[in-house]
Amino acid sequence: MIKVIICGIGGRMGNTMYSLINSNPDFKLVCGIDKMADLINLDVPVYPSFDKIEGRADVIIDFSKPEALDELLAYAVNTGTNLVIATTGHSAEQLESIRAASEKTGIFMASNMSLGINLLTGLAKDAAKFLGPDYEIEIIEQHHDKKVDSPSGTALSLAKAVQSVRDFPSPLVFGRHSSNQRRTKNEIGVHAVRGGTIIGKHDVMFIGTGEVITLKHEAEGKEVFAQGAVRAAKFMCGKPHGMYDMSSILGSLYAVTTVTSEKDVTLITLPCIGADSIIKLLSALSDKNVNLDMISQTPVTGCAFSLSFTLPDTDADKAFNCLKAMNLGYEAVRNTCKITSEGAGMAHTGGVAKDVFEQLAGIGAKVFAVTTSETKISCCVEGAKGDEAEKALKKHFNV
Repeated sequence: MIKVIICGIGGRMGNTMYSLINSNPDFKLVCGIDKMADLINLDVPVYPSFDKIEGRADVIIDFSKPEALDELLAYAVNTGTNLVIATTGHSAEQLESIRAASEKTGIFMASNMSLGINLLTGLAKDAAKFLGPDYEIEIIEQHHDKKVDSPSGTALSLAKAVQSVRDFPSPLVFGRHSSNQRRTKNEIGVHAVRGGTIIGKHDVMFIGTGEVITLKHEAEGKEVFAQGAVRAAKFMCGKPHGMYDMSSILGSLYAVTTVTSEKDVTLITLPCIGADSIIKLLSALSDKNVNLDMISQTPVTGCAFSLSFTLPDTDADKAFNCLKAMNLGYEAVRNTCKITSEGAGMAHTGGVAKDVFEQLAGIGAKVFAVTTSETKISCCVEGAKGDEAEKALKKHFNV
């Protein structure tokens, strides 16, 4: 059972956290911290400061305000208690204090605890890379009238994520009330709306000539953030010191989300081929409409390479004819199976390749070739082991 302290238990999110933790059998609420402790009536102790706490916890979940940070960090460091910071609006100096504290205890920090927002961030980065400078970017965030920081931490995170994938300067412009001038081409506009009881809305707009592409996330209830904080607290239990964020959870829980297999595959390997011949061979195969996959190239000498690729068995004879016409030596294995393990979280965690190889070795599957990318591992294995390999990997990664 994970023991938790909620900092800011008297606030809107603190109350939501209290209800969620109390209903979760995996957690036990030790106490709450709130400067208005005398006015809070709950079935757990609530203290006005950390120096009043009796007992220890595994994790502190912070939904308070930036003003509480110094005391929060001091307690976490002095007691070695890991910390989930869900509060936003910290100053640059406070962010540096958080980083320094992470050298002594584990700190999870995210501007938004929603997995959906983190998916939106990845989609926004992909869109920014694909659309390039021809599309202007505007980010609009909407929140309730009680929210203090503006723009939201999530909007800033989205803006910085988009900035990070553009290979040209993209200054952030917050609103445009202070200047009377045209929009500069590559700036990223960030705008805040406050009113009523809006839980949280974030739009990332890619505005081109004659069209607008909008990526949108809307939180329909505070529970989504509380659930994210619970997920983070479970993740942080027992973690060593260091900084963690939502990508850490994505890597841990969603490293592999799909495992697929493709049967009746031929693997062709050319032990030694020159660079010019590679281009001619690929052109010849393209002319015959042969679709290649799992292409890998390894230097052998200063001007020669070892080249391998896979293709459907049905196209194998076309490829063999091209190779013979070019008088190229090759080796081929037919009737193999390509097993692919894929997941966005793979980009944020290590050891996935090790797990894949261990599972394949465990069933005695011979691996003929491997190709990888940031989010994908493809293995060419003997055809007779294809079904068993797919089943083993799906079971291991809980797919």
